[in-house]
Amino acid sequence: MCHATRACSTMLAVLLLSIPSAHATDRSISIEAKLGQTVMKSGETQHNYVRIGINGCEQEKTQRPPVNVSFVIDRSGSMQGSRIAQAQEAAISAIKRLDRNDIASVVIFDHSVDVLMPAQEVTEPAAYVNRIRQVTARGNTAIYAGVNEGASQVRKFKDNMRLNRVVLLSDGLANVGPSRPDEFAQLGAALLAEGISVSTIGLGLQYNEDLMAQLARASDGNHAFVSESADLVQIFNKEFDDVLSACAQTVSIDVELNPGLRVVRSMSRDGKIEGRRAQFRMNQIYQATEHYVLLEVEVDKSVATGEQDLGRVRVAFTTPKDGQQHKIETAINGRFSTSKDEVSASRNDVVLEAVVEQTTRERAAAAVKLRDAGRADEARELFKQNAAEIGAFNAAAPAPSARMQQMQQEYGRFAEPSAASSPAQWNASRKKLRELDSTSAGEKKRF
Repeated sequence: MCHATRACSTMLAVLLLSIPSAHATDRSISIEAKLGQTVMKSGETQHNYVRIGINGCEQEKTQRPPVNVSFVIDRSGSMQGSRIAQAQEAAISAIKRLDRNDIASVVIFDHSVDVLMPAQEVTEPAAYVNRIRQVTARGNTAIYAGVNEGASQVRKFKDNMRLNRVVLLSDGLANVGPSRPDEFAQLGAALLAEGISVSTIGLGLQYNEDLMAQLARASDGNHAFVSESADLVQIFNKEFDDVLSACAQTVSIDVELNPGLRVVRSMSRDGKIEGRRAQFRMNQIYQATEHYVLLEVEVDKSVATGEQDLGRVRVAFTTPKDGQQHKIETAINGRFSTSKDEVSASRNDVVLEAVVEQTTRERAAAAVKLRDAGRADEARELFKQNAAEIGAFNAAAPAPSARMQQMQQEYGRFAEPSAASSPAQWNASRKKLRELDSTSAGEKKRF
C-alpha cells in the first residue's frame, strides 16, 4: 500500500542501523528478513517481531513498463464547476504521459455508468482529450458500478507485461448501489486476486473516506485526500509516478516458520495466518521503494540455544519486462543467549520503528471510532498516547526518521483540546487521519 498519499506527506527516510540477516537478490527486487531482537533469551517463551522488507529495483528513469489503466471519474452533480474542470485537466495530464505501448480507458459515472473511451492503445491522445473535455456534471453517485466497469475495461487487455490499474476520482458518497465500506473492501480484495489494483482519490469534504481507503488498501492501491480541486493534477502526477515506476507485480509472499515458532498476527497488511504459516499478496513493487510486512511471532522456550534458522520467506512475482514468474527466498535467522546484556544490545531500530508505527496506527483507528461516537476526550487520550510513544522512540533512536517526526507532530495536534472541535473540523481531520493511516501500511521510499 500507500501510495498516492505520499504526495501529501514527507518521504520516509530509512534508518541506517541494521542487523546482519540473510539476503537474496534478483535483477528486479530483493528481500531481507530482520528480527526486532536478533538475540533472544534462551529457555523462555517470548514474543518477537519479523520485518520482511521487499526492495524495488533501481531502473533507469528512461525505462518503464507499459500500463493498462482505466480512469473512473465521478460526474455527479456535486462535481459542478471547478471540480469537474480540474478532474478533466488531471485526467488529461495523465493521458499525455502515455503512448502507443499503453492501454487506457475512461469511464464516467453519476447514477449510471458510461464508457467514454473504451480500452485501447493510446495511439491518439487527442481523441481522449477531446472526449474528456466534453464531460459535464449531473445526477447521483454510483461508485461501485463505476469501479466495476473500470475493472472490466482493464480485463480486456490484462496481462503480466502490463501494469493493471483502476484510478478512481470521486467527491461524494456512494448513494446508488452498494455503499458500505466492507462491500468495497470485498470488491478490492477480489480485484487484487485478479492482479488489478484500485487507487482512490477523494476530493473535498463530502466523500466517504472509509469506503475509499478500504477499497484502495484491499486492492493494494493508493489513497489520497485532496482538499482543494486545484491540487488534483499534482496528485494524478504523483499516482502516475508510482504506476510508471513499478518493476514487479502479482507478488506473493509465503512465510514458513520452523517448529517452536508460530505467527501471532500481521501488523502491517491483511493476509492468511495459519499456525507457522503466513501468506500475503501485493499487486506491485515500486522502483526505489521498500515495501514491508511486519509479523508478531511467538517463540517457544524449547527452541535450542545458539544460532538458529527460524524459518524461510519465499517471494514469487512477475516482471513487466518479460511477463515471466520469478522466485526468490531468504532465511529468518536468530540467536539465543543466556546473557541479558547481549539480548538488550540486539535491538533493531528499523524493525522497532515499524512496530511503533503500526501500533500507533491501530490506536488511532480506535480513537477515530471513539470520536465518531462523541467521546472526544477519550479519543484525545489515545492520540496523546501515540504522540508520547513515538516521541519516546524518536528520543532513543540514533537518527529519528522524518516520517516518525511527522507522525509525532500529527498525533500531538489531534491530542490538543482545540483539535476538531466542530463537526466540520472533525470531518476534515478524519480524512487526514485516514490518509495518515494509509501511509503506515508498509511502504517507504529509499531516497
